[in-house]
Amino acid sequence: MTFLTDEVMAGTDWRGLELAVVRLLSHCGWKNVQDVGKSGDKGADILAVHPGVKNRKSDTYLIQVKAISGGSYVGITAINQALQGQGHYKTRVTVVATNGDFTKSALKRRDELREEGFDVRLWNGAFLTKLLENWPQYPSDRKEPRSYQDKIVQKILSNFDNGRGKSLFIVATGLGKTVIASTASNLLMAQGLKKILVLCHSTDLAQQLQKEFWNQIPKSVPTRIFMDGDAPIPVDGINFGLYQTLHGYLGGIDSDAFDLVIVDEAHHALANAFATCMEHLKPKFLIGMTATPWRGDGALIDSIFGDPIYRVSLVDGMKMGYLSRVDYRLICDNINWEEIPKLAKKTVSVRDLNKRLFLPQRDDAVVKNLMTVMKEFSNPRIAIFSPSISHAESFARQLNARRIPAANASISDKIKRRSILMDFTVGRLTALTSVDVLNEGIDVPDLNILVFLRATHSRRIFVQQLGRGLRLALGKDKVVVLDYVTDIRRLAAVAGLDREAKEERKTGEIETVYLSDGVVSFSDKRTQGFVDAWLEDVASLEDTEEAEKLTFPEAFS
Repeated sequence: MTFLTDEVMAGTDWRGLELAVVRLLSHCGWKNVQDVGKSGDKGADILAVHPGVKNRKSDTYLIQVKAISGGSYVGITAINQALQGQGHYKTRVTVVATNGDFTKSALKRRDELREEGFDVRLWNGAFLTKLLENWPQYPSDRKEPRSYQDKIVQKILSNFDNGRGKSLFIVATGLGKTVIASTASNLLMAQGLKKILVLCHSTDLAQQLQKEFWNQIPKSVPTRIFMDGDAPIPVDGINFGLYQTLHGYLGGIDSDAFDLVIVDEAHHALANAFATCMEHLKPKFLIGMTATPWRGDGALIDSIFGDPIYRVSLVDGMKMGYLSRVDYRLICDNINWEEIPKLAKKTVSVRDLNKRLFLPQRDDAVVKNLMTVMKEFSNPRIAIFSPSISHAESFARQLNARRIPAANASISDKIKRRSILMDFTVGRLTALTSVDVLNEGIDVPDLNILVFLRATHSRRIFVQQLGRGLRLALGKDKVVVLDYVTDIRRLAAVAGLDREAKEERKTGEIETVYLSDGVVSFSDKRTQGFVDAWLEDVASLEDTEEAEKLTFPEAFS
């Protein structure tokens, strides 16, 4: 049995067929597989990058999926729609895939287009089935759990065996929390937990989770995603979806309908609707996972999931060699040192303090510094976090003017944004500017330069943004972070990161190396002294709100 089920291949569920083709490509090792089949998709259902074989380079594909039933055939119209999409997305290969077969005129049209230089391919149901049959039970890029991941999985299984009913683990961005959850799910399914529900807070994240689970589970396990009005269905397999959607169906779902419930980004679980869902569901086992254990309101998630069974931070990942070496450069040339003596013993809000302490940055100086840093890499791959959409657009123009191929990803046009992300993935763009597009759900491991021009007020988002650049990639030696500080809380956050890097682990904890020099360098040494002298209470300052009043200490000298 495979996920190309009889129901999918019968053609009565067009959405199920699209997702089955997405999973098939992922199972066979394709990269950056994007499910884009929605209203206004311009002829595309799936965008993907074939990794290439031997000496061939990666190819970009556009795939139009046509579900047919009752002995129908796919004709020329589908080919024309796919070609229209190719014009929008600028892919090299165009594919029409179906559960059934094609008309003779469609096959003839394909051959004519090939003679004219268009790479058009037609995949019928027999081809899809045969392709999947030729691949092993598990996907080509299935990951073997690392030592710390296996320890967490074993703790989860131990809790289940001992009847504890729940487990929470905290693993930083880039360190494979989904590998842990999917591996544990696979093992718990073997122990009888057949009906699994995976909950999160956003559509993009639900789609990402399903794709990441596919990489770890056998092709015999069906999955489905519920959103846009679809209800979760407690059948053998895995449901992925939003707690907001689940909340609307709670009245029709038995509390014990699901054997295993997994909550991603578990720090959201105290939101009102989410909390209602968690109170209603009574699974045999509950798993919570998050990269960020805190919430902005200070509430703890332990009340739902219990004490964490394991914690792995970004610094732990660096020390273990599972995250890229980080060269964090705090660019603090914009601190108004003349203002600091005037602030001694004064009580001011965080907002006003930031306005008085930090001078505006000049974009031309930032670009000049960035161009110098680019010389440290043979293939610079850059993500720039801008303070606004208009700034992201203007900064991208400045980079292009200096012959650095760049684009702004924070745009409302979804089709253009997907095209931009694909261009960046395959290397046609060197740099991306954005406000928050890269926070979650985008995986470009060879990013090697991050530029922070926006001081986010969320520690969770800061960790997510930093994590985008910490993933390992072939030929990637390090990631350089250029942080143009504009917020006193960012100084506190980075100081905390550096302090953790310098700490030695206690006996019995995760085995790590000791980064005696830390990970942060200051462009102005006075700032390091300022941080050491004043920002001692890092945790409380990081969580301080904009309007909260602070009493500035004695003047720093």
